[in-house]
Amino acid sequence: MTRLAILALCSLAATVPPAAAQSGWYGGFSAGQSRTSRDLVVNRESTVTLAFDFDTAFDDKDGGFKGTLGYRFNRWIALEAGYADLGSHRVFSSFLGGDPPAPAAIDLTREITGAGADVVVFAPLGREAVVFARMGLVRTRLEARQALDGNVVFTGGDPTERVRSTVRNETVDHYGVGIEWAIDAQASMRLEWERYAKVGKPFEIGGSGTTGEADTDTLMVGVVFRF
Repeated sequence: MTRLAILALCSLAATVPPAAAQSGWYGGFSAGQSRTSRDLVVNRESTVTLAFDFDTAFDDKDGGFKGTLGYRFNRWIALEAGYADLGSHRVFSSFLGGDPPAPAAIDLTREITGAGADVVVFAPLGREAVVFARMGLVRTRLEARQALDGNVVFTGGDPTERVRSTVRNETVDHYGVGIEWAIDAQASMRLEWERYAKVGKPFEIGGSGTTGEADTDTLMVGVVFRF
């Protein structure tokens, strides 16, 4: 459905004549905070076999930034490409594992970057502000590292293997909403919330190349400059 909506909006944009007052091109930079959903913790804990009495610390927030380049067809619609660094998020789970049970721990760290394109739709909010919504696709790169301690092993792995790293590239849905205020004729400020949906491969019993799966959201403030 996301892909069909994007194609429909792109077709609409192609039929609209460009704005005459400016070239339509713009670029911007935003920075703020990223946050990964607690679904990552649930996914990790639920797929560790012979384990109970979990105590999990979840560092779900980190700094993030995004660069954008866009073309605005008119006051209502634009196409925008961007690159984002969503930072690093960590799950540290200690528990009793094995038979007989003994102390164990799993330390998971995920780092996410991505590049993609969106259709952006604007609506005026007074004389100097607009609200906007975006929908698109992002090609993400997820680097995941897991380190084991104590009475736990990787499924199907060498019992002496204590660290495993995985890189996963995939295309995910991307959407968000925001507000933009005009500073002058060439520059504006933005406040925006975005979601990168279901990033990663879910953990599963006996699975390989797994990284955990969860949404990652951002809240950023930025500046946009028209060329």
